Amino acid sequence: MSRYIRDNYFVLIADDSPDDRLLLKAAIRATGRLQCIGEVSDGAETIAYLKGHAGFGNRAKYPLPDLLLLDLRMPVKDGFEVLKWLRARRVRGFLTVVVLTSSMESEDIKRALDLGADLFQVKPRTHGDRQAMVFALEEFMANSALVPVRSLGGRIAAGSTREVQLAGTP
Repeated sequence: MSRYIRDNYFVLIADDSPDDRLLLKAAIRATGRLQCIGEVSDGAETIAYLKGHAGFGNRAKYPLPDLLLLDLRMPVKDGFEVLKWLRARRVRGFLTVVVLTSSMESEDIKRALDLGADLFQVKPRTHGDRQAMVFALEEFMANSALVPVRSLGGRIAAGSTREVQLAGTP
């Protein structure tokens, strides 16, 4: 069994910087397969979105993402707390998590990957670098659809299972 090959991959941006969110959305719009389905500004809001709570319960309006672009340094709950929450719910494999942060600290990289982030990327500073990163993420998502489940540690995409895993959990 492998991950579904799809025309579009839904992206949720979790970043406290409105400017960074705006620039990421612009870069995502230039891709062929990535579709920004929402943006949140802190870790608590990220978890509420994924759980379908606090106004995010309408999955037609707020669908579950395939790809989460997660900043580490956010208010209320930081990116590490979001990673811990995801890890506790064993949703790894239903959601690709890319930590996208300004931190270049080796401790942050190790901790984020240990908590289950799929990729760690320092925020690009230029438009060209940002666009190249987003196109690389688009390619990663499309190519990971072709890799057998076992080699990705159980990565599969099954909408109804994702709903059960994310929604309705504390």
